[in-house]
Amino acid sequence: MNEQVKRQLQARVESFAADITAVLQAAVADAVSSALGAKRAKATQPAARPGAGRSTVDAAALLREIARKPGLRVEEIAKNLGVPSKSLKAPVASLVKAKKLKKSGAARGTKYRVA
Repeated sequence: MNEQVKRQLQARVESFAADITAVLQAAVADAVSSALGAKRAKATQPAARPGAGRSTVDAAALLREIARKPGLRVEEIAKNLGVPSKSLKAPVASLVKAKKLKKSGAARGTKYRVA
């Protein structure tokens, strides 16, 4: 099996594990919220802070989306993932630096594909 196929399989496995973890965390949070009652759960939520509304995207989910539709711009990827495009800046840069993503173009016209 060549290295590119191994990397793609690893990215999908990591993405699947991240998705399962997110589902389980949401289920646990719902169960705890139900057990404590709605009023109690609302009282324990942290106060809003600057940047709290920004979503974070893990590298596996980002790689999966780019592998699914190569050649998209950051704005398009963000729209598909349902997150602000600014939240993709750091993960995309780290994946390019790690040579897991290749980019073509410049500025807002930069398009990405899995390396």
